[in-house]
Amino acid sequence: MNRQKRKFTYPERYAVWDSNKRKCWWCKEPLRLAEATVDHVLPESLLDDEAALQQVLEEYGLPRDFAINGYENWLPCHNHCNQSKGSKTFPFIPALKAVLDGLRERASKALITAQSVISNVSKDKVFKTVFAALEKRQISVLDLHDLLRGFLDDPTVAGVPPDVIILGNGFWVPREEIASEGLCRCELNTCVGAKEKVYCYFEASLSHWVVKKGLFWRCYDEITSCPRCQNRHKRGHIGRLQFCGRPYQNQEAQTD
Repeated sequence: MNRQKRKFTYPERYAVWDSNKRKCWWCKEPLRLAEATVDHVLPESLLDDEAALQQVLEEYGLPRDFAINGYENWLPCHNHCNQSKGSKTFPFIPALKAVLDGLRERASKALITAQSVISNVSKDKVFKTVFAALEKRQISVLDLHDLLRGFLDDPTVAGVPPDVIILGNGFWVPREEIASEGLCRCELNTCVGAKEKVYCYFEASLSHWVVKKGLFWRCYDEITSCPRCQNRHKRGHIGRLQFCGRPYQNQEAQTD
C-alpha cells in the first residue's frame, strides 16, 4: 500500500522556492511563489521500495539516512512541469548528482529560511494584538514609547527576570538555556563588524558544532581562506564535514 504523499506547509514551500533561485528546476523559467510546487528530485515513491531506495542512494553516493522528504531533495517546480515529470526514477547521470550535491549544501539555509517564516508569522500575531489595542485606544503610542525607553534604561523595570540574558539582537534568553559563553574565539583582534572582541552567548538549541566553535555569528559567517584546505569558505566551516576540503577526523571534538 502506497503511503500518503507529503503535504507541504507554506514555510517549507517558501524556503524551497527562495533558496533555489526562485526558478523552476525542470524548465529553468522564473517561478512566482503562487505558482510554485515542491518537487522531489529522487521520487517519493522510493519510500515504498527500500531495496530500490538503497540502490539509488548508493549510485549517487548519498548516505543511507538521506532524507527523501527533506530540503536536500526538494526543488521548486511549476505544477505542469511537476506532473509531466511524474514519479520517474532517473538512471544515474552526473548532472543529477550535481543537483543533489548542491541541494545538500543549501539544505541548512533552506531550513533556517523556513524557521524564519514561522517566526515572522508568530511575530505578526503579536503585532496584530498591539495594533488592535492601539485602534481601540486601550494603549497609546506614548505608552509604548515609555515602556521601551524604560526597558532600555533598566530592563528590570519592564519585569525582565534577573536570570535572563538580553542578547545583542534584543531577544531574551533564560540563562539556563545558555550552553556556553565567552569572548569570540576568532583569530581577529576585533570581531567582524565590531570595535572589539565580542562577548558571546550560545544557546543550547544551537548545533554542537556552532557552540564548540565559539565564534561571534558574523565571524562565523565571514568567508575566509581556510588554513586546512586552502579553499575559501565560512570561517565557522573550517574542518567541518561536507564544507571543508580537509574535515577534522573527529567531528565531535573538532580535532584530528
